[in-house]
Amino acid sequence: MSKLLGAVATICLVIGGIGIMNIMLVSVTERIREIGLRMAVGAGPGDVRRQFLAEAMLISLVGGAIGILVGIVGALLVGRFSDLPVALDARVVGLAAAFSIGTGLFFGYYPARKASQLDPIEALRQQ
Repeated sequence: MSKLLGAVATICLVIGGIGIMNIMLVSVTERIREIGLRMAVGAGPGDVRRQFLAEAMLISLVGGAIGILVGIVGALLVGRFSDLPVALDARVVGLAAAFSIGTGLFFGYYPARKASQLDPIEALRQQ
């Protein structure tokens, strides 16, 4: 049962990560002029990369927090309405939050890298 739950959690993380990557790629495409303007006034590629990585981490952290809250409420309801023992551990919740942030970092790196490699002049020409 533990291996099955681990496999389901892994599949969910990959699917969520792909969703984050798609959202961030669309964000980069829609904000090309903004990125070009930032770079034209002095922001370096590292600054743009950090901005997009922070956005990806925030998206994944919000999704992870919602998942953690749903999990805690579900566990409490199962404990209240059934005879199954429920044990909530803060370390497990912290580990879930860390995996959520890690997923955002991993899957947000490609869109952040793509945004940081834009040429400011070409980006400002985009409509």
